[in-house]
Amino acid sequence: MEHALVAITDYCERIDDSFWAEPLNAATNLVFLFAAAAQIRALRQSAEPIRRLWDLWALTGLLAAIGIGSFLWHTFATAWAELADVIPILLFLSLFLLSFLLRVIKTRPVWALFWFILFQTVNTLLQWMLPGDLFNGSIFYLPAWASLLAITLYCRFTRLGCSRRLLYAMLLFTLSLTFRTLDQSLCAVWPYGTHFIWHLLNGLTLYLVMGVLPPKRRTADPLHADVR
Repeated sequence: MEHALVAITDYCERIDDSFWAEPLNAATNLVFLFAAAAQIRALRQSAEPIRRLWDLWALTGLLAAIGIGSFLWHTFATAWAELADVIPILLFLSLFLLSFLLRVIKTRPVWALFWFILFQTVNTLLQWMLPGDLFNGSIFYLPAWASLLAITLYCRFTRLGCSRRLLYAMLLFTLSLTFRTLDQSLCAVWPYGTHFIWHLLNGLTLYLVMGVLPPKRRTADPLHADVR
């Protein structure tokens, strides 16, 4: 219980336990709220009833929750705030995978469940086998990076019409992970660190990947179309 109230200094920018010790890391979480607002606007333009878009609305809510949770983590910097940061991310990754399998690939539910369980199993094994501080904690996102690469290649070779947007997302995610990994090692030359750049690029990455989920499964959608 005591640990839950003690500030954790995991980032270059934080040098004390004050609320605004990480101003850049905290403020840049606005990008997730902007991305969620843009997605809400896109969903409201769909003629589909909300009950058929429940997963897209849930992902949008999780996108906003990621920004709020990360803000709490970079201000309070306690164990409970870390959970507020991590849980929405895990839920977003899991739901996005299911939505992509069902809406884009049109996988049968039983196969969607299989790939979902496989993803969670690999994710859990990696967290158990590898040290959590490897690559400055970015190892946590290796399954997400590998999954994004896999679906990008799938869209490319099956010509589903989503490869270009996913390619941009893949490049941004790779770059954002690089900045996340370099944060601590650059403290001596740049005291603010680079974690805030991870926020900016990652917010755009999540907005791009959500754009490949059409309100109607596998139909032409001018809002999210990938023009070749």
